[in-house]
Amino acid sequence: MVGWAAMMEAASDFLTKLRRLSLGRDGSKFMLECKRSASMIDMEGEGGHGKHSFVSWTEIFPVLDESMMEAYRSGVTDEEREEFEGWFGVKTQDWKTQDARLDKAEAGLRKRHIVSVSLFWKHVNGGDPELPVPDRELLIDARRLGLVKRFSPWECYIEPLFLHSAEMMRRHPEVTFRVYLAADLEFLAAELAELGWEVCLMKSSSLRYCPGGFWRFLALEEADALVTVVDADRIGQASGDIERTELMARLGLSLWRVPGYYNADTSKEVRYRPILGGFGARGGLMPVRECIEAFVWHWRHGTLPLTANIPGRGEVPMKFANWPDYGFDEWFQLAAMYPRLVPGGTLSFIPADARSQLLPVDIEYVTWANPRSELVYF
Repeated sequence: MVGWAAMMEAASDFLTKLRRLSLGRDGSKFMLECKRSASMIDMEGEGGHGKHSFVSWTEIFPVLDESMMEAYRSGVTDEEREEFEGWFGVKTQDWKTQDARLDKAEAGLRKRHIVSVSLFWKHVNGGDPELPVPDRELLIDARRLGLVKRFSPWECYIEPLFLHSAEMMRRHPEVTFRVYLAADLEFLAAELAELGWEVCLMKSSSLRYCPGGFWRFLALEEADALVTVVDADRIGQASGDIERTELMARLGLSLWRVPGYYNADTSKEVRYRPILGGFGARGGLMPVRECIEAFVWHWRHGTLPLTANIPGRGEVPMKFANWPDYGFDEWFQLAAMYPRLVPGGTLSFIPADARSQLLPVDIEYVTWANPRSELVYF
């Protein structure tokens, strides 16, 4: 993995020297609530026919802007705040196990790096039936008992933590491994803490895919921390994501991501997402929990835009835009998290077979927001 990191840093330095991604714009003047006019390219004198118009990211996708945040702050009720606390609040947090690995003086000199994971067991959509209260045996036998629609909870999500945690922590002794654990999975807390996990026991057991899918984002509240967000089933491959986050930090950027690279049809619905699966970011750049609550609040009150303005097609519904269903967390990433992180600079990892028609405007957006943003193919 050291060779991989060196290769990525060399490739990144090469791209910086070539200035392949810089569009020569002043990213320091980026404003979240700014709605830019379409970019204009003068084609006269080069066989063109006057000025050609290109649509920018914020003209295609909605943004949870400051006016929407203010509407939430002034409109949210005490009962809603109590409900949000039940969904996103942490009941107990174990800070001991991982920090004990480091000499206190040494730890004080390092930037805190957190690997953040959510762990819960629910069907993914609101129309799905309730699952029984889990225990260890039920989770192990879930498929045999007919309680699994896609992935077995034990084999796919819990067992990987038990099998791979020791190796990941041996490779990365300076990293804090944190799990946001559903309330009804508390019986796993002691084992996870013994393995070295920092356990945040949540007040909620999650409703369906949400709010559990959001919990791992809460680590981004921590100022001066590096945060690597991973799926529990990929903990055995976390080294690559950790190294990407550390490379991002060395380059002085604030986000790394793999954007939607597939060329999904946009005639009936929009599936494009600027961040897929795991990603890394600097903490403290946004009030994460307040943004999550505001996002859900606007959805509940019918004031959250649920469409994208696709060039040549007009308003098209966003896919996975219903609370508490699967994918609502990625919709939040697109409309609320992404616009708040890209001003600090973005390191984009693009699969070599990327074909998405929306990817170019995405890349244009991040390089406009910060011309130091970089692109690496893999």
